[in-house]
Amino acid sequence: MTDLTPLKRFINEPHCDLGENAWKLADLVRTMKDARFIDLGVRLGASSAVMSIEADQRNNQVCGCDLDYDGFFKNGRRFVSENYTCYQADSVTLGKTWDEDPLDIIFVDTIHTREQVLAELYFWVNHLKEGGYLIFHDSHWEKEGGDLIGGVEWKRVDEAITDFFNLPTNVMEMDVYENEDILLKHYPGSYGMTFVQVKTLSAIERFTDNIDWEDVFKIRNQLNDLHFNRSNPDFIDWNQDIENIENELVITP
Repeated sequence: MTDLTPLKRFINEPHCDLGENAWKLADLVRTMKDARFIDLGVRLGASSAVMSIEADQRNNQVCGCDLDYDGFFKNGRRFVSENYTCYQADSVTLGKTWDEDPLDIIFVDTIHTREQVLAELYFWVNHLKEGGYLIFHDSHWEKEGGDLIGGVEWKRVDEAITDFFNLPTNVMEMDVYENEDILLKHYPGSYGMTFVQVKTLSAIERFTDNIDWEDVFKIRNQLNDLHFNRSNPDFIDWNQDIENIENELVITP
């Protein structure tokens, strides 16, 4: 039995915000063998660490996508396998260009805006195994309003979830919701974590029919330009190594 005490200490540190939901994710991970997981938005590596529980024994492969791995190498790296793969990339761009095996879990925890998450889903849902899981962190923010980026308040992650899966907005107040396409479970504590199991891949076309994708990618491209185009007068400098990040400034559906 794996000793999870060091990982529990790490998850309980103030800079980790998965809270008790980390162990909901761990429960799911420990049901899987010969599986593949990707962590979109690695940051310090808490979610990657949880998805790496018993990875070697279970033959699970975990990889991550982020713009900067300094925090990960200082914190969560010690909890993942030697064969953990780091993709230094914009998550939407990586989803568009992904040509590897499909995934059992896609964990989404990047920029907390509706359009960013929808643009990720547009590509990544095509790389999900049948019966696989899309898991969203920060689905139940405790504050009112959305994230402030460039002085603008953006729509939230929960709107991306309800819009993509064509769900009534009151779903966000439910613990469990199920229809012929998905099984959804909410854990609202610690900013929220939402698990969506996609029962059948034939549902994907129905999901993608619900959205004005031209508008989604127009807004995604505006956000991307703020963070990656130094010539933009409103450029937001995250001190990131822009030249070494795989990123397409403009993507269309």
